[in-house]
Amino acid sequence: MARTCTICTSPRRSAVDAQLVGGDSLAAVGRRFKLSADALRRHREAHLSPALAMVAIERYGAETARDAFDSIIPQLESLIARLEALMGIAEDRKSLIGASNLAREIRQSLELIGRLRGELQERPAVAINVLTSPEIVAYTAAIARVIELHPEIRADVVREFTKVPDLPALTVGTQS
Repeated sequence: MARTCTICTSPRRSAVDAQLVGGDSLAAVGRRFKLSADALRRHREAHLSPALAMVAIERYGAETARDAFDSIIPQLESLIARLEALMGIAEDRKSLIGASNLAREIRQSLELIGRLRGELQERPAVAINVLTSPEIVAYTAAIARVIELHPEIRADVVREFTKVPDLPALTVGTQS
């Protein structure tokens, strides 16, 4: 099972995303939010979308955001060229682990370029289960208490909930 992104689940995610999209360095963002550069890099590569890039363009101005992307892409392309040269050396030496690691780095760099250019379709960054939010839990508990106080409506509530497709079974306690 894949590890949950600690930044995606953080209450400070939007602030972190804004600074990453705004061009702050991983080290600076890491110090500011007490996050590791590796976690920030994984989050930036896997969960920042072209939509956030558009937010950056709106917030920081088209020129600033485009300048940042325009300077990043040539650097990534240069990095890919160097990695490909190293991969050739690893293949010549029959270093399967080295070649595999380099292939992974090349793939990640190509993915990043594709995301920056908006060429890759992004999947949703995070699924939010609203049923576990404190507000919904509190509302649900209040409804359950009212149902307990009025047993005459318990059957009606259960019947209505069973009509809702894909709803987990409703369990309403019984009064003693």
